[in-house]
Amino acid sequence: MKKHNLFLWTALAVICCGLMPRVRAQVDDGIDPDALIERILAVEDQQRQQISTVIVDAEYVEGEEKDGEFFEKVRFIKKIYIKYLADTALYHEDYVEYYKDGKLQSQKDLDKEARDRKEKKAKRKVKDISFSMLQPFRPDYRDLYDIEYLGVSPDPVEGYVAHHFEVTAKEDADSLINGDYFFDVESFHLVRVDFSPAKLVKKAMFKLNEMSMSIVYGPTDDGYWLARQFDIAGKGKAMFFIGVKFAGSEYYRNPVINTEIDDEIFEVNDGSDLQN
Repeated sequence: MKKHNLFLWTALAVICCGLMPRVRAQVDDGIDPDALIERILAVEDQQRQQISTVIVDAEYVEGEEKDGEFFEKVRFIKKIYIKYLADTALYHEDYVEYYKDGKLQSQKDLDKEARDRKEKKAKRKVKDISFSMLQPFRPDYRDLYDIEYLGVSPDPVEGYVAHHFEVTAKEDADSLINGDYFFDVESFHLVRVDFSPAKLVKKAMFKLNEMSMSIVYGPTDDGYWLARQFDIAGKGKAMFFIGVKFAGSEYYRNPVINTEIDDEIFEVNDGSDLQN
């Protein structure tokens, strides 16, 4: 029955997408990549229509690895609020606790560190979990990317059999990304995306030389697929050629879906609350 539905969807998608840029396929396994993308987008759109807000607990851990062992430097406990609108999403995060070298820091230090990190995030144009990672696959953005279907990944991805797409921006722009996408073959939901900006931020006081990110998704108890973990790592140079290296992981737990959120929480008062 599943095969019959897939073939029917493929035929309909081919008719509807005749004028769309074709996706290159490296393998010939009987799957139409363009029809597959249409199915993936339809699944995300269906979930987006069912979710209006998400509130989630987050824990961010930052540190460095030496001789194969990870050493934690700082840890933040946060509360994240997301509100989905018709064509964008509102994002806000509250920093609740701040630990440095394992010790809880004062409210004053927490406020200062939170403000500094929000400013750096905005300057570096770092994506967050409110951003739709499927943007490169959508009709309005497809002309900006080369998309290649690489077939079913030979190894499980986060425990799932997954379709693999490679996305490459056609031009160097900090608003575009390059990445590898993995979608569950059963549900068509995004399982993991490994990506980086197509162009790194380079300003007078700060130059970013490397930045890589990865987001892992998984189903909630109610069957919604949400972000579970966000990894980021980068290298750069600040003023006076001071080397800057950062790496961290953020973990998301206890999502609360479709609870009313006051719009005032998303008001931009320090440049930290962004629309995606």
